[in-house]
Amino acid sequence: MDIAIVGAGVAGLSAAWRLARAGYPGRVQLLELADRVGGTAGWGDGPNGAFPAGAHYITLPSPEARHVRAMLADLGVITGFDAEGRPRYRDTDLCFAPQERLYVAGQWIEGLWPTALATAADRIQKEAWDALVDTWTHAVGANGQPAFAIPVARSSQDPAIRVLARVSFADWLDTQGFDSPALRWTLEYATRDDFGTTLAETSAWAGLHYHCARRPDPADPVGTHVLTWPAGNGWLVDALAAALPWSVRPEVLVRRVEPVGDLHRLVFHEADGVGAIDARHVILAVPARVADHLVTRPEAPRPDFTPWRVVHLHCDAPPASRGVPLAWDSVVYQGVGLGYVSNAHQTGSYGGRTTLSWYEPLSGQDPAEARRALLETPWADSAARAIEALRGCHPDLLDRVQGAHVGHWGHGTTRPVPGLHALDAGVLSAAAAPLPGVSFAHTDLSGMSLFEEASWHGVRAAEEAMAALGVTGESLL
Repeated sequence: MDIAIVGAGVAGLSAAWRLARAGYPGRVQLLELADRVGGTAGWGDGPNGAFPAGAHYITLPSPEARHVRAMLADLGVITGFDAEGRPRYRDTDLCFAPQERLYVAGQWIEGLWPTALATAADRIQKEAWDALVDTWTHAVGANGQPAFAIPVARSSQDPAIRVLARVSFADWLDTQGFDSPALRWTLEYATRDDFGTTLAETSAWAGLHYHCARRPDPADPVGTHVLTWPAGNGWLVDALAAALPWSVRPEVLVRRVEPVGDLHRLVFHEADGVGAIDARHVILAVPARVADHLVTRPEAPRPDFTPWRVVHLHCDAPPASRGVPLAWDSVVYQGVGLGYVSNAHQTGSYGGRTTLSWYEPLSGQDPAEARRALLETPWADSAARAIEALRGCHPDLLDRVQGAHVGHWGHGTTRPVPGLHALDAGVLSAAAAPLPGVSFAHTDLSGMSLFEEASWHGVRAAEEAMAALGVTGESLL
């Protein structure tokens, strides 16, 4: 075996895609613990069709995300580029309208700003915040790189900017005078949505990154910045796997990776018992904490994860709504969860059967304790929690729900806590540092659980492996 890839989530599949795109001539083996690809970008199948098990969209990639644009072009999502190099997207992959709605003051309204409750002071602070975001979005550091970019590796290393990684987003907002309850709820919705963390648990650098790192120029007729599918990002990972010249070997538990001469031996368990394969290079596309159990490397702090509760409610029709009708993303103001997405939305079916995927990050808690509590929670209790959280928005919900799927993600999203992205911390660089014959790839190496970040590390690891094996070529990064 030339290259073995452990993990067939976004990072592992991106590594395999990069090898295939380069025409890598050697033998490649992908090993996956689950029974299908995807990891937290996977999908489920229910009575109303496919639904997202976890991650359910990506934003249109900025120019810095060259690798994502190349990948989307290979998959047919990007149909071409104009004279200025701007991508054009397949209409059916762009999120249909209505895209977002918010339940506040007893009704559904468009967008995510709580207009019904916002005071004049709230609106003034919202305008000031929007102006600040615009300034930071176009700011560059002393080295000429954008202050904030996706992938994180393309963000400026300017110490004057990265000092923001040392303080919490909550404390930084205090110093800037942003104390509007409506604005702070909106900003915390964003940190909980992407990171599973509260304002106090998120660094100011990461909080600003969420709002200022995306600079797409779609020029599309729909007017959305979101790509999505009924299966969420499950469509992407399934399409990536289908396009590979190598198959994924599922339900394999890798226990150890050990050097044996010039090779590395992967010892694993599967249904037939214990097995092993030898490879010239190994890509560990798994969380850094898992990689620490597979190889011997120096002990160091590693990023932690927020656990999530996800409940998929299979409905025979959309539940009754007061105000704006069912959108793709429905958010509840000050709700225990974030809200839900509808798997039928992207099919153009607005009145028929639908699966509502409800998301709750276990924010504001010790992650280890939250994981233990989630592990001990019966699935029926989680389903009941989701229904109770939404009954106030949809009085007929119990009449509409025909069944449910429950997902407990113990390690759902990486927590970008204060200090993680600080220049002198070294946590992320230490976790990504390769060993002889072993490369590491996972979204936690960026400190943010984004498709673009996982994909970036997969591509980087693949290019690392090819270089180590004497294969050279132009980088996609």
